[in-house]
Amino acid sequence: MNHPSDTTLNTVSVPDDFHQVFLTAQNYVKNYFSTVQHNPEKGLIKFSGERYILVRAASMSKEFFDMMALLYKDRGEKEARTLSFNFLFDIAHSIGKADAKSFFSKMKVSDPIEKLSAGPVHFAYTGWASVKIHPLSNPVPNKNFYLIYDHPYSFEAQAWMENGEKSDFPVCVMNAGYSSGWCEESFSVSLVTAEIECRAKGDRHCRFIMAHPSRIKDCISKYCKKAYIKYKHYKKIDIPEFFKRKRLQDELKNHRAHLENLVQRRTDKLRKANLRLEEANIALKVVLKQMEQKEKNDKENFLINIKQSVMPYLKQLAQTNISKGQQVLLDRLEKNMNQITSPLIGKLSSKYLNLTPMEIKVAALVKDGMVNKEIAQILNVSLNTITSHRYKIRTKLGLKNRKTNLHSYLLSLEE
Repeated sequence: MNHPSDTTLNTVSVPDDFHQVFLTAQNYVKNYFSTVQHNPEKGLIKFSGERYILVRAASMSKEFFDMMALLYKDRGEKEARTLSFNFLFDIAHSIGKADAKSFFSKMKVSDPIEKLSAGPVHFAYTGWASVKIHPLSNPVPNKNFYLIYDHPYSFEAQAWMENGEKSDFPVCVMNAGYSSGWCEESFSVSLVTAEIECRAKGDRHCRFIMAHPSRIKDCISKYCKKAYIKYKHYKKIDIPEFFKRKRLQDELKNHRAHLENLVQRRTDKLRKANLRLEEANIALKVVLKQMEQKEKNDKENFLINIKQSVMPYLKQLAQTNISKGQQVLLDRLEKNMNQITSPLIGKLSSKYLNLTPMEIKVAALVKDGMVNKEIAQILNVSLNTITSHRYKIRTKLGLKNRKTNLHSYLLSLEE
């Protein structure tokens, strides 16, 4: 005849469909913990050859929150609570996954429900809490996974209650982390648990909802509406996230990479724009050079046309029978035409843009060897005016206070 403990499921409460599976797990875990070895001299506690450690419940719950509140008092109670919550959840979730993996190997089970079954029993034997799984649960290996359960005698809620302090938020964060870690490993689906009611804050029980991260909010909302929990209360329910800090760091890293990519793209655009601008500048220089060359060619063609089309006729006209007065005018006309075709005029106009038209006329006559008096008569101005113009010409040509002869210098410009 079997012992009562072999046929009675007393460490966990589950729907009838799961009774036999959990009973098998209970017997296995019971036998596992029946072989115990205490060796304080070596600081060892072993169950079935596996080393365990004992930790005070309060130090991982109420006292831990108090310590974090003290450390982060300059940042406020809310931030201290958030840091405590995330740290404890991450630790418990990791432990749950690791314990589950170890037991699957020992029990040689592969079915998700069989994997799950050892979790609540192991939970009870290690002093976390007992477990009551509700019939509305739907433990399936996909995103439709849904588990609603209670943790009677939760070590975290008990620690707060024994301290005589009532919390204004659910405190069983390690219970939530461990159970979600175990189930996540059992069903190979990302899972998260939120405590929706907690004895530490005056509720009737410590109740949890476990679901896929993308479904958890909707599951909580539906439950709270059926349970007549006020919106303002369930809106404040903490939904933990496994290694939230890592996700935030990854997001920050991705954001930084995105910004660097934007900067690189902008830099590439600027580089291309600068390249196009440089190409446009080169093209503009080519065009300007072509225009300068065309202008030069046009001037040369103009001078050639004058020499070939006008000067021969002037010479022919000089050989005809004209009066003395007409001859003087013809001579002056020929000289002026020679001045127009002379390179000196072009050089004085382009190289020395600050020479006035009158100064250019005077310079041309000086170059032809005329003295001031002759120039004054030709231009019909006073001698002093010509003297003043010559002084200004020498200054603008850089000949001031130099012994260079103006006539010689102007001749050199034609070479």
